[in-house]
Amino acid sequence: MRLDFDSLPAPPAPDEPGNDLPACLRVDAQLRLAVAREAGRLRLTDRHEAGAFRFRMPRRTPDAIEALMVNVAGGAAAERIYRSGGDMTRMTMSLKAENGATLCWLPAETIIHKGARLMRDFSITLAPDSQLLLGEMLQIGRIASGERFTSGSWQDRWRLRIGGKLVLAEEFHLKGEEPRSGHPGALAGQPFMATLILAMPDAGERLAGIREAFGSEPTVQAGATSHSGLVFARALSSNDVALRRAFLSAVRAAAGGDLQLSRLLMLQ
Repeated sequence: MRLDFDSLPAPPAPDEPGNDLPACLRVDAQLRLAVAREAGRLRLTDRHEAGAFRFRMPRRTPDAIEALMVNVAGGAAAERIYRSGGDMTRMTMSLKAENGATLCWLPAETIIHKGARLMRDFSITLAPDSQLLLGEMLQIGRIASGERFTSGSWQDRWRLRIGGKLVLAEEFHLKGEEPRSGHPGALAGQPFMATLILAMPDAGERLAGIREAFGSEPTVQAGATSHSGLVFARALSSNDVALRRAFLSAVRAAAGGDLQLSRLLMLQ
């Protein structure tokens, strides 16, 4: 199993404003982690930390490695993407699970501030007999402060391959300058979003439980589908508490008692 995570500012395009912060206040951070089973035990085979990112690694069981990603430049309750004067924040995540590996990627919630400029690139490569549980929550604007995402840019690119075959591809771009409609393609105008991906040979058998979990909250709009050993679900809401409850229930349904989840996640 291998994880690569980079976060760095991209140079502004020619038609964008110039830099608004000095270099001393900018962050170029990288994390890299590789795990392998050797002599019957899981061991770290590669660990690299640079910039403001660090791993914290509690050892709760000898047959699983849990890595908590910490941004030491800010708080740990949520990942925040702050306002930009022109530069694009670029985040690149590369996840790879080889034969027989099980990978859970369950980060803390990300809050995208008004005026933020964010580009994320997810690349996920799985062996046919590996397992993946990925779940994340996003908040678009600081809703509790009355802030809406009326300026800025958020771009997402997802690619997931199982056994070398592309099974999921998504491109998304939301501009804060444009009015958001109630169309699902514009997130139905909702400020809170959750995404869940389950990949395993019998993933489709857990689809009903995932749908039931997301359907347990009347203020949550959700859809889930299954194909080629993959379950993909997305949920939207105007109520963050309701969405979080439904999301955590869906994560538990996806895990099904077989996948070991972070203790911090389960305490939420």
